[in-house]
Amino acid sequence: MYKVTVERTVNLPRKQVFDLLVQFGGLEKILPDMIESLEVTGSGLGALRTVKLKGGGTVIERLDVAYDERVFGYTITFNDAMPFENYCAVVTLEDAGDKTLARWGSNWDAKGASEDEIKPMLNDLYGALLDGLPKLA
Repeated sequence: MYKVTVERTVNLPRKQVFDLLVQFGGLEKILPDMIESLEVTGSGLGALRTVKLKGGGTVIERLDVAYDERVFGYTITFNDAMPFENYCAVVTLEDAGDKTLARWGSNWDAKGASEDEIKPMLNDLYGALLDGLPKLA
């Protein structure tokens, strides 16, 4: 059970959604008001995504799971911007005709804010990311 789960139908085929997630870049195109810069080091499992946020702060994420073009997962390895620690997220993908049913879930420990404050923030973030994936296609 995840602390936060967002489900969306994405207007792209599952393989294309998976490929966009696994490339581990492009989020700055979806969230230009939030992200100052994004750099991906490496590729595939173990790749690192360094996100510098506008207004300050850095988040470094590591690609930990890429399985069967259906499961994508990552952890945050460094974070001086968000009010949580021990973060792990998993995205599962299912075919929905020529579209994709995507579920983005995460677990984490609150730090500097309550869970009730963090949950809506992550709900909005995951929704924006899933809704914005077609911009990367």
